[in-house]
Amino acid sequence: MFLGPEPALGVSRRDLQKRFGRWLANQHGAQWRGLGDTQRQARAFISAHSLDTRAKFMTFNRIQSRVVTDLLTGHNTLRRHLYLLGLIDSPLCRMCGVGEKTSAHILCECEALASLRHAYLGSFFLEPEDIRSLGLGVIWNYSKVAGLS
Repeated sequence: MFLGPEPALGVSRRDLQKRFGRWLANQHGAQWRGLGDTQRQARAFISAHSLDTRAKFMTFNRIQSRVVTDLLTGHNTLRRHLYLLGLIDSPLCRMCGVGEKTSAHILCECEALASLRHAYLGSFFLEPEDIRSLGLGVIWNYSKVAGLS
């Protein structure tokens, strides 16, 4: 009875794909941990490599992926980033007037967005570590009602 060709290296294609996937995830994790003190905001909001997060991200359209990525990495059109680029005169949040308008401010501490944050993210005020446990869909929905998209 013929069952198909023998594996070229004594390893089936499926096993090879699993091993490669684990190796790639380990390499990504090692690189992520080795960044040192760079990309502080992204590291505060984004946990290590996750296949579930990747799968959810792949379902997003271009606008959703841009808004969520910009919000989590801090490379966005919020006032603090525009101020650092020299495009505006003040980094202060126009909604509350208290802090600099950063992703952390919008996601965690802006008093003007506290009720929206409670409704969509589950708490009036959050810590950056709390954002890691939220799903990308939840972050997208919050950013949409907060007027960030």
